[in-house]
Amino acid sequence: MKLTTKAEGLSKKLAQHGKVIQQKSSTFTSDAVLLSANGTTLQLTSTDLTTYLVNAEPAEVTEAGRVLVPFKFLKDIVSALSGELMIEGDDKKLQISSGKAHYDLACYQMDTFPSIPEIKEGREYQFSLNEYSSAIDRVLPCVEHNEKRRLEFQGILLEQTKDYFRFVATDSRRLGYVQFDFKREPLRAIVPTKVFESFKPAGDVHCVITEDECLFSSGDTQIISLLIGAEFPNYNDIVPREWEYTVNVKKSELMDALRRVGAVVFGGTDVITLSFKEGRLTVQGTAQDQGNASDELGYEGEAGGLSVSFFGTKLLDGISSVGTENAELHMNSAVHPVVIKDQGKEDFLYLVMPHKQME
Repeated sequence: MKLTTKAEGLSKKLAQHGKVIQQKSSTFTSDAVLLSANGTTLQLTSTDLTTYLVNAEPAEVTEAGRVLVPFKFLKDIVSALSGELMIEGDDKKLQISSGKAHYDLACYQMDTFPSIPEIKEGREYQFSLNEYSSAIDRVLPCVEHNEKRRLEFQGILLEQTKDYFRFVATDSRRLGYVQFDFKREPLRAIVPTKVFESFKPAGDVHCVITEDECLFSSGDTQIISLLIGAEFPNYNDIVPREWEYTVNVKKSELMDALRRVGAVVFGGTDVITLSFKEGRLTVQGTAQDQGNASDELGYEGEAGGLSVSFFGTKLLDGISSVGTENAELHMNSAVHPVVIKDQGKEDFLYLVMPHKQME
């Protein structure tokens, strides 16, 4: 193998493999990345035996080849360099040079790396880059990141009904979904969070779902993963069908107020209270015995003098995900779920439980 490439681009591509690669395994070399140089690209492949990620970086390849190298060492070396890199080696040793800096890396045996599975048939979906990225950005904050909690919450549900397709996520304290107008036969598949954290498309996204696997691809990047073998709860049961109060608040003003009050409570109690009265919304927070903060803005609609407390970071995530100028808030009481939507639209929902319900 012999090639030249840019350190900055290669560093970004390597970073995408961090969520896939595990540092300990007794069955194969799981802390490795496979480099394959051919033509005008350097392809990178990693796996933990449940998920396989492949991406590529442009390169001038003068000698094709494949090597298996320690991921962390390679990532740290490349991130410390800038400009043009010269990479050369064989199955024993890889040499990396940039300016006067030079590194030698011992390679792993190629036969310790598994082959990538093929997915030839399954349910197929196509998304534009904006559709996919917007949907994942809006639901990913709702995923459960505590591995000790319920397995089915540690991924995003891909749900197809006869009327719609949704990306859905919940950590039991909040719920988010983005809906598309796809009408097909029913399907439910829970895709692990690391798939969405690792897969960084640059164009249209092609998705294939089988009975126990999924594939997402875009250009020279693809990720294949086993699905989570658990039953996602019937989340529609917790979404209220009727609302006592509906208000519209300018998104940018509410986000600014939450951040200003959050300067006192984020990292501490994290509790923020919204109090609605006669068209004025007061945002309040207290940091136990250390201080308090408040801000005020306007709203439209009827809220009946209601006051609702939330974990502020969870509320901010929901407001940040709104795609319209105004956020639409639906409420029943201080202890019932609150739903946040795009104003006048039904393709996005963010449900958050009040603080009193999560104590």
